[in-house]
Amino acid sequence: MYKSFYSRRIVLNLLLSAFVITLLMGFIPGNSIYARAASYSISEANGTLLSCNGTEVFADADPSTYVTTLTANNPVLVTGLTSNGYWRVDIGGTPFYISQQALSMQPNTTAYKLTSMDAKAALVMNLSNGKPLYSQGATDRLEPASTTKMMTALLTIEAIESGQIALETPVMVSAESIKGMPSDASHVTPRIQTGEVFNVDQLLTAMMVSSDCHSCNVLAELVAGSVPNFVAMMNARAAQLGCVDTNFTNPSGYPDKKMYTNAYSLYLIAANGIQHPLFNKYFNVTKAVLPATNLCPTVRVLENTDSLINPASGYYNPYVIGGKTGTANRAGQCLVCVAKQNEKSVISVVLGAKNRTMFDGSTVSMRYYETNRLINMGFQNYYL
Repeated sequence: MYKSFYSRRIVLNLLLSAFVITLLMGFIPGNSIYARAASYSISEANGTLLSCNGTEVFADADPSTYVTTLTANNPVLVTGLTSNGYWRVDIGGTPFYISQQALSMQPNTTAYKLTSMDAKAALVMNLSNGKPLYSQGATDRLEPASTTKMMTALLTIEAIESGQIALETPVMVSAESIKGMPSDASHVTPRIQTGEVFNVDQLLTAMMVSSDCHSCNVLAELVAGSVPNFVAMMNARAAQLGCVDTNFTNPSGYPDKKMYTNAYSLYLIAANGIQHPLFNKYFNVTKAVLPATNLCPTVRVLENTDSLINPASGYYNPYVIGGKTGTANRAGQCLVCVAKQNEKSVISVVLGAKNRTMFDGSTVSMRYYETNRLINMGFQNYYL
């Protein structure tokens, strides 16, 4: 059954690809994920497992020897197990290697990618010199979702630094500022309402910790007189920072097909933002409380959705010092993150990631998983 599944043409393609890769082993593109071949031992094994969605085939137990990618649910004959985490498999009588995280007994599962990131775009930058340490689709036009709020925070903080407003400045929520805002744009409970009074500090907290969209509009109106005026400021500031192919249409990142940017531009915004101490104050808060207001007699508890800064999360990374999430149907899962290890500082950006059901049946949020991979890669390659 196995041999009949793989046509002779596929086998020939695999053999040819392996030969070509052998010739080109000395050349590795700058945006590839690779590792030097490690010494390993092989234990004999015998069985058939299913390929996951995205299963990568290698000529050796090393991701730099990539040959091809299989579609999901193909039966694969396993002949051995390497000590460095690969299956040795037989394809048409020829030995190849597949990561242990890419074959499964369960159908319709997903493989961890070893040669790329499981996202529409991924980027990690050396913050000290602006050098890209890994880049995948970094200038592809994508929707930013709530990572947009970094720009809104930056402009608000610059208004504070210029003396235009202060953290203690009281702000009454106008009907115009939240007019037409959908209910799912509110991420505080109870939602912010017309006539309610906050100060700037509380609005920045709601915006950056719980990613509340209503707070963005209230701040935009305060800083620029109206939301449209503020959006114009956002785009002008983005151009000043060197952002490319970027167009903001609202202060919150609420889904809009006309709003777009890219991973590189979000890196520029974050890199500028963290130069402001006040920006960092709101960039890594896991939990916060909004006090009672004139229209809300109880406190509002806010929780950050960024699992990398939550010590109770399986994705927790102690080197992460700040970040901003974003999630929407078209945009997917997004995350901009700043990490520091001793003298090494990196900024990572992941756009268009998803939740995946993996080979072992677990569900993985790829924006967090891939961000941790990017951070580790950034630290490892920091001086290259």
